Amino acid sequence: MGWCRIHVVPNKRVRPLDQRKMVFSVFLVFAMAFGATAVSAQADCSFNTTGNTVSLCSLLTNTEPFSVASWRGGTGSESNWSGGPAVDNGNDPAGGYGFTTTYDMVNTDQPYKKAWLVTEPSPKTGALGKCLEFAYASYGLGIAEFQVLLMTYLTEDVNDALENNTAPIVFQRTNLMKHKGSTRGKWQPAKITFSAKGDFSVAFEAVPDLLYERYTGYVAVDDITFKDGPCENECIFDLNFCELTNEPNNDDFDWSLGRGTEKTNTGPTKDQSSFITSGVTSGGYAYIDSSYPRTSGEIAQLVSPVLDPTESPKCLKFWLNMYGSGIGALRVLYAPTATANNIRELWKIEGASSGTDDWYPCQVTVASPESFNLIFEASVGSRGSGDIAIDSITYSEGACPSQPSYSTSNWGDCNFLENTCGWQIPYFPAEVCSMLSRVSENSENPRGHTENDFDITDSYIQFDLSCYQQQARHTVSLTFLQASITAETCLSFWVFMFTRVQSQSKIGALSVILMTNDGNQTLWRMENEQHSDWVYAQVTLPAVGLATVAFQATKASSVIGMIGVDDIAVFSSPCEVLPEQARVEVADCTFDHTFCGWTVQNEDPLATRPSENWRFATRDVGAVSGLRDHTFDADGGGFVFLDVFNTDIVSWLRSPNDLEKNATYCLSFVFAALFPDSGAELTVVKDLVSTKERVWQVRGNAIRFEENTWYKGQVELEAVEDGFTVYFEGKVQKGGWALDDVKLSETSTSCRMAPDFALQIP
Repeated sequence: MGWCRIHVVPNKRVRPLDQRKMVFSVFLVFAMAFGATAVSAQADCSFNTTGNTVSLCSLLTNTEPFSVASWRGGTGSESNWSGGPAVDNGNDPAGGYGFTTTYDMVNTDQPYKKAWLVTEPSPKTGALGKCLEFAYASYGLGIAEFQVLLMTYLTEDVNDALENNTAPIVFQRTNLMKHKGSTRGKWQPAKITFSAKGDFSVAFEAVPDLLYERYTGYVAVDDITFKDGPCENECIFDLNFCELTNEPNNDDFDWSLGRGTEKTNTGPTKDQSSFITSGVTSGGYAYIDSSYPRTSGEIAQLVSPVLDPTESPKCLKFWLNMYGSGIGALRVLYAPTATANNIRELWKIEGASSGTDDWYPCQVTVASPESFNLIFEASVGSRGSGDIAIDSITYSEGACPSQPSYSTSNWGDCNFLENTCGWQIPYFPAEVCSMLSRVSENSENPRGHTENDFDITDSYIQFDLSCYQQQARHTVSLTFLQASITAETCLSFWVFMFTRVQSQSKIGALSVILMTNDGNQTLWRMENEQHSDWVYAQVTLPAVGLATVAFQATKASSVIGMIGVDDIAVFSSPCEVLPEQARVEVADCTFDHTFCGWTVQNEDPLATRPSENWRFATRDVGAVSGLRDHTFDADGGGFVFLDVFNTDIVSWLRSPNDLEKNATYCLSFVFAALFPDSGAELTVVKDLVSTKERVWQVRGNAIRFEENTWYKGQVELEAVEDGFTVYFEGKVQKGGWALDDVKLSETSTSCRMAPDFALQIP
């Protein structure tokens, strides 16, 4: 068998708008034993199963020539044994898929610790290009990222070269897609529009996280299909405008198709894909020509086809070239089809020439409850002094912060690569450790979440929980002042809650707080959730006009770790609360610093002494000094309590009045008996319009008193048409009760009474 060399010419990398372009080429030589492979039409693959065999279709199973590990076939029914998802993309445990694991990549004999699943070499795509669609899933700490690569062969006859070793095989690598971290095992759809001017392959690449190589992890793909032409609603402008059209009536002139400018000081010299990958001259772009007979201020509009309502937000991505001394502006406009006059601006760059003929990636979140069009509107600045071009319009699932950060009319979008985009970090004196800062990923800090097209270090916001100068329950906030919220708005972001202390399960909390003249409202809160990866989160902000929005972190006790926030995106649409455990109801309270809208009242209206009512525990209250805050397992308070000595006291802790009517709730909380007291009672009461209903009670003569022990309480509160409030009634004689972590959640599922010694009073 002959030996054949492969020369790999990697793609160019560029830096963000305010940095110079960096170009590099690396020439790698691989030795390989490779049989004859015909250049054929691209094959689809659904990884069908026959018995215990999973078909890999015409995908290359031997990746030794590329010095990387290979993928293999698997099914969900064997996933606990061999790895991979529990079901295929069709939710079938017996269905097949292609996958690789952290173990496969780390323990390969190949020099590169990664794995590729590679399609057979195929002929050039032609000017129409192709649409690659597939589903992917990843899971586990051991996975760093999943990428899709286009390998364009520069060898004249790759088939002859592979079969007869007549010439070295040279190909160039272009990154088509990147996903960092884990999908938590859920299948995600993906589509990619691309073109190749020569023979090509597509490689699905999995990369392990070597910091967590001892942990399990996998990447899987399923239902791979290739179709001629661009993906739906997308365009690479190599042949035509695809389904986009020039606006016939409401603008001054038309967009044009171009391949290279005739002017030395304006306009792209090549299209985006040619610019990114050195040596590839693949096609064209759409542009406006500012030369005669154009005049300053004239506009051209390129209109998308009608797009369907979005069930979930989408990220519109495109590449932009604005070169010249007198360029105008580019805007992306949203135009709902039912109300064509209700056009609003989503994204804008004006006069932002970098001084170089470069392409830059741009993006913005798109969400709409109705069908709509998007309009790319370019305007002329100084006639003949600057052209605007766009290329490679694509859509992907999920919200994304606008790029560049100053391009959006929305407040708050930020990936923190360059700055904090208007989010305010409080000042910390030099002698005080900074509990909040913008940091970069490194050996000490976990990697960021931002997926970008550059070889640059990611940055994000870090709430440092390790600051020894802050006590338990200390809070610090990242704030956006004067946010304009005129309609229901979705705030989406990614969160990372991390500790290096194996025994520490309670590390702190992150909350989203809306601050208005009427007070502060906690909309989202996640406590003590230890994820060693980034988790997607979102919450709806109500229409309140001008307000301050804050991410507030609360520190637990003696923690070495951090809470991270990255890739904030704000878009005009309501959204469900994610993750589910971060949902906050109006009556939820952990009593860290406030009563959260709960009010205190004594059965005797004349009882005014603090000791006669529910009150906050503090470091100075000796009676409860041995009981630790249940939320964060910290001392010095963080809960409410009621205690007396040889005095009959009844005190009520009442919920806010604005509980939703006709809703069934599950009330959960923790409680503790401070001292043995046979006459003590703790009761949950539903306060109806005309009567009171006692639904839960524990008595001092029945409770198994254990010093400094919290018990979980839980009871279902059935819906009442006219609504109700709820209160805790504490009755004590010579003992006391403590309460913490009250949560009142709407539920349609079972809410079992707890603890087992609680009474349900008729």
